[in-house]
Amino acid sequence: MARWLLLAAAVLFLVLAMAGCASRQSSSGFRLPDGDPDAGQQAFVTLQCNTCHRVSGTNLPETTAVTAVRLGGEVLAQPTDGKLTSDIINPSVQFALGYPDEQIMVGGHSRMPDYTQKMSVRQMADLVAFLHTRYTVKPVPYPVR
Repeated sequence: MARWLLLAAAVLFLVLAMAGCASRQSSSGFRLPDGDPDAGQQAFVTLQCNTCHRVSGTNLPETTAVTAVRLGGEVLAQPTDGKLTSDIINPSVQFALGYPDEQIMVGGHSRMPDYTQKMSVRQMADLVAFLHTRYTVKPVPYPVR
């Protein structure tokens, strides 16, 4: 009986955890207004994000960068609006993993330009909406006994 209760509690925890993974809302409650993914893709090109980034599942103009940081693809949890927004407006807080430091930063700071004066809130909401469509949540398969 105790083993069954433990198993039921574990399943409930996983269900609740997975429900939270699909949320765009940050744990702090931050969430952008709904954006238009098509307008976000256009903003991605207009703001020249494609000069340093490739986005999974798109046919955007090719990057000219030596190292193109890939966005989108399979992830364990959907990135929140807060995470994507922070990565865009303050890219030196956390660097992309798997890339040589000298190719993504200079003097300890991201090579990514400062967009805080170049991007409207609407463009940010649309850009984040576009990026959300490029991530696919793939839960970790747990072994079944």
